[in-house]
Amino acid sequence: MPLQVDIKKEKEVLTVYLSGDLDINTNKEFKENVNSNLEDVKKITVDCENLSYVDSTGLGAFISIYKTVKEKKEKDPSVEESILIKNLKPHIKKIFLITDLDKVFTIEE
Repeated sequence: MPLQVDIKKEKEVLTVYLSGDLDINTNKEFKENVNSNLEDVKKITVDCENLSYVDSTGLGAFISIYKTVKEKKEKDPSVEESILIKNLKPHIKKIFLITDLDKVFTIEE
């Protein structure tokens, strides 16, 4: 299933809505969509309610975005380093837990 990335930017908050599969074929699209919308953003939320699959390259995309945000915070301390990820399906949340990425990202039920 192809990935759909919808972006909503309100003031300093970027909300990313993911649908479909985040994998080797789609992770670049995710990174590019988020990174191209980071100007003036202080907080990022990723809504994964319609995300059906994530592989290791998809996890790598999340980490890449986190690193970009961390670099941005070094220049602007008002930027929130933590990225909120919400509405993960149980099988995807399990991957975040097994890989300890729940210590890097804020995971919300």
